[in-house]
Amino acid sequence: MSNNSNSKSIKNANILELIPKRLSEFKVDDKGLVTLLVPRTKSAFMLSIMERLNRSLYITIALDDIGSQVWQLIDGKSNTTRLIEQLENNINETQPQLVERVVKYLSGLYHNKHITFKQLEVAQEKGNKN
Repeated sequence: MSNNSNSKSIKNANILELIPKRLSEFKVDDKGLVTLLVPRTKSAFMLSIMERLNRSLYITIALDDIGSQVWQLIDGKSNTTRLIEQLENNINETQPQLVERVVKYLSGLYHNKHITFKQLEVAQEKGNKN
């Protein structure tokens, strides 16, 4: 499926009802901050060269406090509304600000292929069968 049709899928969906699912590997530091680990390449040949040269196999993306909390709440079962409800106890922002921030954040993660949404995966699988 092209990136353009992915954009249409998410625009036609109510993101508050969607269930985010992680796609990227990650690590959590002792302060609870998340760093996403994005492979530099999928090529086994290039990976072996990078290992021999002692180069990192990953590009790292450090998430801020709220981003880290959102990432750690993503369990593949809870929808975006539920994630926001869980965050409200820990974040000192008004509800509308928090909703907007989380929706923008999840949209960015989706467009950069760090997450997907369960419902869009199912719709894509059905579309591929036809």
